[in-house]
Amino acid sequence: MIGNDIAFDELAYRRALGGFGTGVALIAAHDVQGRAHGVIVNSLTSVSLAPPVILWCLGAGCAAFEVFTSCRSFSVNILGSGDLALARQFSRRGERLLPDDRLTGMETGAPVLAGALASLDCRMRSRGPVGDHEVIYGDVASFRAMGAGDALGYFRGGYVTLASGA
Repeated sequence: MIGNDIAFDELAYRRALGGFGTGVALIAAHDVQGRAHGVIVNSLTSVSLAPPVILWCLGAGCAAFEVFTSCRSFSVNILGSGDLALARQFSRRGERLLPDDRLTGMETGAPVLAGALASLDCRMRSRGPVGDHEVIYGDVASFRAMGAGDALGYFRGGYVTLASGA
């Protein structure tokens, strides 16, 4: 129920939200053994420019939930249109490890995806549960942007290319 008036239709709600096009990001963090895990999200928001703070949301059912909720640092990697296969691979259910040959590092030591359109190197600020997700806030310690290239987007249940220009 929403309030006391109407029955809640989760599928219809997802379809409604699907009308809001988003970018696609790969979040990466090390587990306690030093392995780099990745998860695809489209729930990424800039919270503040001064200081630079972002937030993203992680489903409670994510196989690497403990990795991302217990890490001290993580990277946010904005995917380009050429990263479609990577996005599909890391959006599937199950644990996903990033290959070392695709990784680099920045200030915090979190794994960073080489070749991403942009990468944000973040320190965990705070986190907390909201419904069936964990909302994770990060303080941006450093960032880099690659410049040219179209972004990978998500719209109405599918991946799309977000090209520059109107």
